[in-house]
Amino acid sequence: MSILFLGNVKAEDYSGFLVGYTKHIAEDPHDSGGSTYFNDPEENGLVIGYFNGQKSDGTAIEGEVSYYTEVSQNLTTGVDVDVSTLASMLNFMATPGDGEFYGILGGGIGIGYTMVDTNYKSGSTTFNGDNETLQFGYQLMVGFGSGNYEVLLKRANFGEVKGGSGTTSAGGSYVADEFDNVYNSLVFKIKY
Repeated sequence: MSILFLGNVKAEDYSGFLVGYTKHIAEDPHDSGGSTYFNDPEENGLVIGYFNGQKSDGTAIEGEVSYYTEVSQNLTTGVDVDVSTLASMLNFMATPGDGEFYGILGGGIGIGYTMVDTNYKSGSTTFNGDNETLQFGYQLMVGFGSGNYEVLLKRANFGEVKGGSGTTSAGGSYVADEFDNVYNSLVFKIKY
């Protein structure tokens, strides 16, 4: 990635890897038929990724590709979904500080490709189906860095996603479950 900063400022190019602990939240869960579920389930997971960018004069811009590993959520009684997301983001950050230590405050925009596998069971009636959603996403981040290491708290939102829909084992219709796909993460980045 090559990014131009205007003026006589020396820009530092960098690349690196990230790994982090996530808390996936299925916000505002409901189904396509209008039924609302009454909790926002949360589940722990991991995020791994690669980034490259350029830092200059207290600002940084970087491209990031991340994979949020599969987590299992219980949306309501009898309805479980397995969720994973592949994301590509463009991040803009302020990096104030002097010398070796600096703060990080920023955000990013991009897309998320989310896979949702639905598993339903009520008595002897079952349904298994999946759906994939490509959706606009954004993230907010705050943290600090020193040398080639950074620690960030991130909140990424990849919009409303849907699970599978179709015919149950008993021949009835199963309407898709929907929720806002949100990740809160504690991320460790290593630059080289």
